[in-house]
Amino acid sequence: MLFFIVITVLCFTTFSVQGDEYLSVRSVQASEICYDEYGCFTTRAPFGGTLQRPFSLLPDRPDVIGTKFYLYTRATRKTRTEISRYTTLDTWNVTKPTKFLVHGFVDSSNTPWWIDMKNAILDVDDVNIIMTDWSKGNGFPFTKATANTRIVGIEIALFINYLIENHGAKAADFHIIGHSLGGQTAGYAGEKIPGLGRITGLDPAGPYFENTDSKVRLDPTDALFVDVIHTDGSHNLLLGFGSLQRMGHVDFYPNGGYDQPKCPATSGKILNLVVQLGQMDVQRFIETSLCSHLAAVYFFTDSIRNQCPYIGYSCSNYDDFNSGKCSLQCDGNKHQCNRMGYWTSSTDGKDSLYLKTQDANAFPYCIYHYQITLESGAEYPQTRGKVSVTLIGTLQTVTVVFDNDDTTFKRDSVQTRLIPLKINIGEVIEIDINFQKTTNWISSSWYSPIWTFIKATVLNGDQQQSRVFCPNESVIKSGSTVRFASC
Repeated sequence: MLFFIVITVLCFTTFSVQGDEYLSVRSVQASEICYDEYGCFTTRAPFGGTLQRPFSLLPDRPDVIGTKFYLYTRATRKTRTEISRYTTLDTWNVTKPTKFLVHGFVDSSNTPWWIDMKNAILDVDDVNIIMTDWSKGNGFPFTKATANTRIVGIEIALFINYLIENHGAKAADFHIIGHSLGGQTAGYAGEKIPGLGRITGLDPAGPYFENTDSKVRLDPTDALFVDVIHTDGSHNLLLGFGSLQRMGHVDFYPNGGYDQPKCPATSGKILNLVVQLGQMDVQRFIETSLCSHLAAVYFFTDSIRNQCPYIGYSCSNYDDFNSGKCSLQCDGNKHQCNRMGYWTSSTDGKDSLYLKTQDANAFPYCIYHYQITLESGAEYPQTRGKVSVTLIGTLQTVTVVFDNDDTTFKRDSVQTRLIPLKINIGEVIEIDINFQKTTNWISSSWYSPIWTFIKATVLNGDQQQSRVFCPNESVIKSGSTVRFASC
């Protein structure tokens, strides 16, 4: 495994670089270069020579990168029209908001997921969409693509500032949406546009950006509102293409922000990367090794159509969230919430927000977040076993395991669990609780075969609806079920 990790790191960094280019970066004369209106660029700290960036390259010339902009509107959604500061703006309308979409590493603006996002936005919003294409400058080596993001970011900034200064546009009306290296590119653009409205970072690239100076990466100062979705974060050597580091005013961590459900785990990504790069199968590399990384794009596009609630909840970490230790109650103070994706609010919950989704192949990706709290009575000292709860909703009924012989229930105790559901059951009107005492013969004698739950509370976190239920019978005998009605 170490061999694969070493190979991967080398693919991303200097051994993919031609020898003369590598030597030129190390020379003092080549540590800085200037490109007219784009300004000057350096390989010195914090952009190079640091622990996070041990090797660094200078960006290519703007004409080599060849950044292009393509306009789409509702009237021209199927027409790919190139626009720029030097040509016609075609149907671009100054009275409408403008969304810039920016792809990442080894991607282009014409891949299916970007076309799908563009169409989804135009379905719900009458806006200008400008697709940024820098596919001539985003290939291997990764260090070169990383350097080129600075040029592309300034190219976007020059274009937006041109629209502001010469066509009466307002900075607050621009929204840059970038994936991977495109997310970091959006940061470089934002720092050159005073009062830029919003940046959305879709799993912003982690390698060569995580834990760097704020000048190097996306951060909350780059726009009036910065929201980030993390889906593939881990240590660089473990091949997380994204980052777990907070970079926005609000950072969403679906499924913890790493290894999305049904996507290859870290070891699988490393193996896939080595094999596919050896075969030069870039498309297969994108579909497998980038599965978790691209999930941010899929979640964001799905959020546009409002098929899933995508509510993120405040918690100190994902483990606590997943184990039900954090409240799903959104009170606007300590417990903050916000919608992940296109409809994220700049005035709702901030900081780190957590949620669950289905896997990246289970469209739509909805998970409905419920929280169940059971309060035990005082009649019996303790018990242990399997506790199942049947939620009887107005749309569907579903049975879930509240505890599978993992917890010792004690008198006057309160236990809370996060219950994620893949189906919308509607409003919960009644519940059934089934209790099966532990079958562990060693400890079975320590636990009561009879138990009392005096109250059950069911909170629908996505709808912010809470209901308390009380039992129709005072005790639950092992192997039996008791109905709880609203009280």
